[in-house]
Amino acid sequence: MTERELKTTDQTGLEAGQALQQVRQAEERARQLIGETRTRTAPEVVRQAGEEAEELRKKILAEARQQAEKLKKEIVERARAEAEDLSRQTEAEKAAILSKAQASFETAVEKTVARLLEIMESRKV
Repeated sequence: MTERELKTTDQTGLEAGQALQQVRQAEERARQLIGETRTRTAPEVVRQAGEEAEELRKKILAEARQQAEKLKKEIVERARAEAEDLSRQTEAEKAAILSKAQASFETAVEKTVARLLEIMESRKV
């Protein structure tokens, strides 16, 4: 080999060594970046998941409150309608009882008057 070939070979070897060193440095930097990303990203993902969970919890709670309020209104309305029905039925029964009582009272008064007249006539004799 000539001196020129040796220099070229040495220079190529030197360049290859430098390239290999640069590749190793790039790999090490990549490992560092991956590690940093993991340590920075994990807490960020956890924080973000926590925020999303909190928003979802609030949304579900709001929907549950709305449904509970709607159900409450329906129950109150049904109870009010049933109370009005019972009130009407009670009034109708009251009227029927008063009507029967009035008729019975008149009959009782007539019988009492008749009996008193009978007693009074029997004493006159």
